[in-house]
Amino acid sequence: MKIETLFLDIGGVILDPDKRFWDRLETEHGVASGAEELFYGEEGPWHACKTGQITYDDYVTKMAVQLGLERRLLAELRAELEWVVIDPMVEWVRKVKAHHKPLIIALSNADTTLEERLVTLRLEDLFDHVINSARVGLAKPDPEIYRLAMTYTPSLPSACLFVDDRERNMPAPQELGMHTVVYRGFEDFSQAVHPYFAFD
Repeated sequence: MKIETLFLDIGGVILDPDKRFWDRLETEHGVASGAEELFYGEEGPWHACKTGQITYDDYVTKMAVQLGLERRLLAELRAELEWVVIDPMVEWVRKVKAHHKPLIIALSNADTTLEERLVTLRLEDLFDHVINSARVGLAKPDPEIYRLAMTYTPSLPSACLFVDDRERNMPAPQELGMHTVVYRGFEDFSQAVHPYFAFD
């Protein structure tokens, strides 16, 4: 099966959260372990941020209150230690673009700083389109965001591959007829996608 459109998550697939951020919150600022769940848990302000109901600045303000930190300090630390590029994945995507030429679309639960972040990291050319949950008002695993994603491609779902690091985000695209791969590290990933994108 030829894959014509590749949908890629960004956080956990192209970029990894910088672990030093969580370590410094705990060791330097006395924040209890488990802050990552506070930042990205469904019960906190992240849901409103990733669906565009509040701004990123409002999100940081709310998180500072929850963590008992000065807002300026949290914002500066977050800007300094936010994401680390997963280099093997970026190299793989560039290789796929060169050899197989699929349409490559980012499908990310993110805040409105995502596009700027991609430019800063020199990754903006990686994608033909970026579907940012905060800008479209929908977030994975809501089936509607996958239906929206299909409007960005002329491909049938059976010619699409969706890659994400969360198992919970897979049922909806599978029901649409997409192929899916859960990213659990580059070595396993490269084996899983070999049937779709072989280079030998």
